[in-house]
Amino acid sequence: MGRFHLHLHGRIKDSALKSLLETYEVRMKNTGITVHVHTDELGKYISKLESMSGQLFLLDEKGSMFSSVDFAEKIQAWSLLPTDTHFAIGPPDGWENRGQNLPRISLSKMTFPHEFVAVLMMEQLYRSQQIIKGTSYHKA
Repeated sequence: MGRFHLHLHGRIKDSALKSLLETYEVRMKNTGITVHVHTDELGKYISKLESMSGQLFLLDEKGSMFSSVDFAEKIQAWSLLPTDTHFAIGPPDGWENRGQNLPRISLSKMTFPHEFVAVLMMEQLYRSQQIIKGTSYHKA
């Protein structure tokens, strides 16, 4: 059964965003979703990501977009895979044309600070779990 990993390039410095991220981490304890913070320079970070087993998606505004329900369906399908799924958030300046061969997912056509993307992605992972469970969290 596949687990999910959210990779961040650099620590979250904004205390409010860090607190929100931690809130979602607590909510998702024991769900197979973990957060990993990497402090390596960008080239080493990407090399590390590419060497991990399973599938890897870079978060990028140029990536594929999904509705929350469609994303939940993807999460449900990926959870049945024998390998893990990795989502990677780049540094503040983006991916700098690196990882061009890797699939990308976008949370919006708009650009957000990478720290905010971490919170948005965790919320969407949490929302996906709630959609799959059929709770009233997702009201749309």
